[in-house]
Amino acid sequence: MQRTYIKDLTEGECLIKGYVETIRDKKIMFLVIRDVTGFVQVTIEKDNPTYDEAKKLTPHSFVAIKGKCVYSEYVRNGGKEIYPSELQIMSIADLIPLNAESGQDLRMDYRWIDLRDEKKVFMFRIMTAFERLAIEYFNKNGFIEIHTPKITALSSEGGSEVFELKNYFGQKAYLTQSPQLYKQMSMMAGFDRTFEIGEYFRANPSFTSRHDTEFTGIDVEVSFIESHHDVMDIEEALLAHVINGVKAEFNDEYKKYFGTDIITLDYKIPRITLTEAYKILKDEMNYEVPRALKGDLDPDGEKLICKYAKEKYGSDFVFIIDFPAKARAFYSMKKDDDPTLTKTYDLLFKGIEITSGAQREHRYENLKQNIEENGINPETMSEYLDFFRYGAPTHGGFGLGITRTLVKLFDLPSVKDVTFLFRGPSRLKP
Repeated sequence: MQRTYIKDLTEGECLIKGYVETIRDKKIMFLVIRDVTGFVQVTIEKDNPTYDEAKKLTPHSFVAIKGKCVYSEYVRNGGKEIYPSELQIMSIADLIPLNAESGQDLRMDYRWIDLRDEKKVFMFRIMTAFERLAIEYFNKNGFIEIHTPKITALSSEGGSEVFELKNYFGQKAYLTQSPQLYKQMSMMAGFDRTFEIGEYFRANPSFTSRHDTEFTGIDVEVSFIESHHDVMDIEEALLAHVINGVKAEFNDEYKKYFGTDIITLDYKIPRITLTEAYKILKDEMNYEVPRALKGDLDPDGEKLICKYAKEKYGSDFVFIIDFPAKARAFYSMKKDDDPTLTKTYDLLFKGIEITSGAQREHRYENLKQNIEENGINPETMSEYLDFFRYGAPTHGGFGLGITRTLVKLFDLPSVKDVTFLFRGPSRLKP
C-alpha cells in the first residue's frame, strides 16, 4: 500500500509513517503519530493484534502503521483517528534528552530532535518558499544562475575575516566569505544579470544573535546600471515578490503559530543617507553613534533608525545610503560630486542589517587606485584586476542574508532559531 501523508488522510484504509509524539496507555492505548505534514491519533484497544507491539514503543520511536481511518466528533486534531491492523517499528527511541525547559545550547547539541516540532518545521517550509519565490522572480526577470567556487585564492575583502585552508596542495587558499569577485566576473563575461543562492564563510569572532560563521545568502549582480539606486530598485522588487508571495501562501498558518499576520511589502522603501540618519538619530532620537563607529551604524543606531522609519513611513525596511569611502570595500564606486562618499547602501529590516549593496567601480585605473588607498598591495589582487582589463560594463549588486531576514520575519531572538545547523565561534557540532 502507498503511504498517505497525515494531512491527506480520508476515511478508509491507509498507511502512515512517522514518529510517536505522545503515548497514553490506560484501558485503551492512544498514540499521537506525527509526520512532516501533521499529526493523527491512533487508537489501540487491548484485543487489537498490534497492542503487544505498541507496548514496546517510546516517545519519538519511528513507525509505519496500516489501518482504517475514521472520523469521530470526539477526537481532537481534526476529528480523525486510525484503528491499526499492522504496526511496524522502525526504531525504538532512547529517553529524549530535551524538554520544554532545555536551554538553547542543549537544544543546539541535539538539534535534530529540537527540530521535531511543527512550528519549526513550518519555519523551514517558509525558508523553502522564500528561496523558491526568489528564483521565480529571477527567472521572470532575465537572470542567469551561477555557482561560484567556495575555495579560492582570492579574498573578496583583501584578506579580512576569511578562513584560511591549512594546506591546499601546497598553495594558500581560503573559504569564500562572499561570491563578490566572481559575480563581478560574470558581468565581464556578458551575463548581464546573475544570481546565486549559496553558502559562505566569515571568520567573525562575534557572539551576537545576528552573527554566524557559515551562512546562506542570495547574491545578485546586474550590468548597465546608472547608480546604486537601480540596484535598490531590483532588491525592493525582489523582496516584494518574495514576502507578498509568502504571505499569500502561508498567512493563515503563520497566524496560527505566531499570532499575527505576515507583513506586506507594497510600498517604496525609504532611502536615507547616512549623514541624514546621524542627524535624525541626534535630533529626534537623542542618540549619537559612538565616534569609533562613525562611517557606519552601530546596532543601537540600526534599531532606532528602523523605529523612526516605522513611525514616519510605516515601513519595516529602510535603505541607508551613501557611506564614506573609508568605511566601504575597495570595489565600491565613489560618488562623482563627493569622492569621500560611495554609491553604496545597507538595507535594514526591523533593526538589523540584512543586505549590503553598491555600484561597483568598473574602471581599471580607478579600481587599482582604490585598492592602493585601502592599503592593499595591487599585486595580491592582480587576478581580480585582470577581470577589468578587457572591457567592463557599469555594474552593481547586493548580498541578502536569508537567515537574518527570516529571523526578523518571525520576530525570533537569534539566527540560530532559523538555521538548520548553526555555526559560530564556539559551535562546530553536530
